[in-house]
Amino acid sequence: MNTAETLVNLIESDGNQFIFGHPGEQILPFYKALKESSIKHILTRHEQGATHAADAYARSSGEYGICISTAGPGAMNLVMGVSTAFKDSVPMLVITGDNDYCQKDLDNFQTFPINSVFENITIKSFHPSDAKSAVLNMLEALIILHKFPKGPVHINLSKNVLLEELDFDSIDLEDIDLSDLGLGTSNLDDLNSMGLFSFDDAIFKEFINLFSFDSSSSNDFSQNSLCNVDSNIELAIEKLQVSKKPLVIVGNGILWSKSIVKLNEFLSKTMFPIVTTYHSKGIISEYDKLNLGIVGLRGNSLSNYAYDNSDCILVLGAKLSERTIASSDFDIAKPKIIHVNIDKNCLKGDINICADVSFFLDCLLDKFENDDSFSSDDWLDEIYSNYEEQIVDGIDDIKENFNPLRPPYVINKVISSFKGAHFLSDAGTHTTWTTLIAKSDSFGKLLFSGGFGPMGYALPGAIGAAFALKKNEDNGKVVVICGDGDIQMVIQELATIREYDLNVDVFIINNSQLGIIRQWEETVYDFGRYEVDLNNPDFAKLADAYGIDSASVVSKDDLISAINSALNSEGPFLADIHVAEENIPMPKK
Repeated sequence: MNTAETLVNLIESDGNQFIFGHPGEQILPFYKALKESSIKHILTRHEQGATHAADAYARSSGEYGICISTAGPGAMNLVMGVSTAFKDSVPMLVITGDNDYCQKDLDNFQTFPINSVFENITIKSFHPSDAKSAVLNMLEALIILHKFPKGPVHINLSKNVLLEELDFDSIDLEDIDLSDLGLGTSNLDDLNSMGLFSFDDAIFKEFINLFSFDSSSSNDFSQNSLCNVDSNIELAIEKLQVSKKPLVIVGNGILWSKSIVKLNEFLSKTMFPIVTTYHSKGIISEYDKLNLGIVGLRGNSLSNYAYDNSDCILVLGAKLSERTIASSDFDIAKPKIIHVNIDKNCLKGDINICADVSFFLDCLLDKFENDDSFSSDDWLDEIYSNYEEQIVDGIDDIKENFNPLRPPYVINKVISSFKGAHFLSDAGTHTTWTTLIAKSDSFGKLLFSGGFGPMGYALPGAIGAAFALKKNEDNGKVVVICGDGDIQMVIQELATIREYDLNVDVFIINNSQLGIIRQWEETVYDFGRYEVDLNNPDFAKLADAYGIDSASVVSKDDLISAINSALNSEGPFLADIHVAEENIPMPKK
């Protein structure tokens, strides 16, 4: 068995079903092994598409995604999507091929310092020099993705390493350096199995012994100068128990810690109100009174009032980015904050707990098991007494068949027509309206590119979301709402959607311009529109050329007809919707 076969066996044994990628010369030994496995390779038309698909697959499924490319230009084409996942802390296994290891310092064809690039956009970047190192690096990568899901992990595989025959007897699992993973020990004999794998080979069975989670040793409270985890948790619990106006801020870490059920159990016991970050929208139904909505820059009157007026803020699995804390002076809020996150580098609170959110929720559930002293009624009544209706101008229906259509009207009509679907948005004006209008009844129903904000996320992301639904045997719709500028970054992925006959409906909000850039030019920088107008192709005809049913929309009747066609289709559909030029509402300062 060579290295490539061993690595594929390892990934397959971890239960992975899909890998998104694009082949090339240097990675072909891996592809040869992949062909003989049960893993389905999804051939995207561009490496960037593979990364966004793997990213959205992870966000939709709660498991890490996998993307793969060859060396040089293939690897560099992954950078945009890997950066997006890194910025949003999305766990992803990134595999690249490379020329022979001995050529890494030479100026040979397609040789490039790949790891020097990826070490800045991943949790860790490996470049193994031989078969033994490759296996040990892959095992360490899987530990990180399972136990410390803070973002992408990269492994760069040289062609000669992939082809090297592997002697299992030469591999000593003691060579894995666990000291910087926070497992509390580097002695594998002291670690207990958690049964995450079911390998057939002896080395893989032995590898099961790697997995343990010693919560007391994997927490760091240096910012608080507290000596151990127990005192910090007790301090946090005491602060919560005496609080009269508590608030919970929930981030995407709840998904990666697989703690949505525990969060709901905690909220049902305490009835604490919650607010969410952009990425945790719908973590509990947005129709639930406890969920006040997104907090911060695009927050509403309820969420931002609660943030400003609470006396204790419990932050679970969120980074507290500038968007989230934008509603008021953070120095005022900081003394109220208990911040729990697996990544110690993002802790910002008065009490900082570097721990898995799942572990911390277990502690809370134990302490609040029989504690019914807190009543949220008065606090919730106070919050809701400050409710101000959030009006999105332009979404209301009108009698006449008008032209041109207003973007918020179109987006509202699409969202209201596809209740229960999974929506993906992109970067641009449409994203603001989508975020303001869409309400999710469960988590993962609205995905977008978030902190990095690249154009072109939604279309390839829909591929990953669709396969995540397939994994869960869910035949639900995936709906893309994107701009005309966005789709032209990645339009080739229509071929991927057609090839796999994915149930993806694409609605292009076509204003023939880079709308949000034009708005900034005119309203912020005070100069006329410049290099923002787009001379677009006929997107409906392009969709037809890819074999995808389509419609061109210029009126209200056209829109209703296109939506009905999409609803009745079991395959992909694209609507090119021509809309008026319109500014997005700017956030209140």
